[in-house]
Amino acid sequence: MIVKFPVASLRRALLALALGACAGVASAASTYHVELDTSSFASTGWIDLQFNPGDPSSPLAQASLTGFTGFGDPASAQVTGNVGGSLAGGYTFVNNDAGGLNELFHAVDFGGKIGFNVTFSGAADPGAGFGSVFSVALYNQGQTALLGTSDPSGSLVLLNWTPAGTVVPTMLNNTIGTSVGAVSAVPEPGTWLMLGAGLALMAGMARRRVT
Repeated sequence: MIVKFPVASLRRALLALALGACAGVASAASTYHVELDTSSFASTGWIDLQFNPGDPSSPLAQASLTGFTGFGDPASAQVTGNVGGSLAGGYTFVNNDAGGLNELFHAVDFGGKIGFNVTFSGAADPGAGFGSVFSVALYNQGQTALLGTSDPSGSLVLLNWTPAGTVVPTMLNNTIGTSVGAVSAVPEPGTWLMLGAGLALMAGMARRRVT
């Protein structure tokens, strides 16, 4: 016996599959938006950004930063290790210096939101023991005290690039139990196209029902 499904039901099923695929692509995105709430901090300060390998066997990878908000004078940038670029064009960290420190230390403006996008890329090697860690920390204006966290590492946000080539975000809370840092995945351009197609299909179905 042949079972016939209503066309509308089939379209809804296809739409659900398309939107589900979008969600899957978004969750696997290699670009993340990092945002820090500095409304409780006065005046200006500093942000400390690092991307360092776990050990010499860590797979080669890089972290590229763009879309800066809340950063201060570009001339304040202090770079150490394999870090290059500028505030205008973006900075790139490469983790191929296991014995050193790959760091960007930059002035920031407190009192609002500080943010940027970070894109990870590189060779995945599931056989490697350790990946690399991208860390975010804040210092006061005098560079004498870490802000917003009681974690021993001093970091607010950790993004772990694993040997499998995936990214695992970790939020570190401050002393009063609220998170200063937030991380969200940024969908790839293809994801937006798929989502737009799904929404267009949904709109078309709605118009047919109305008419």
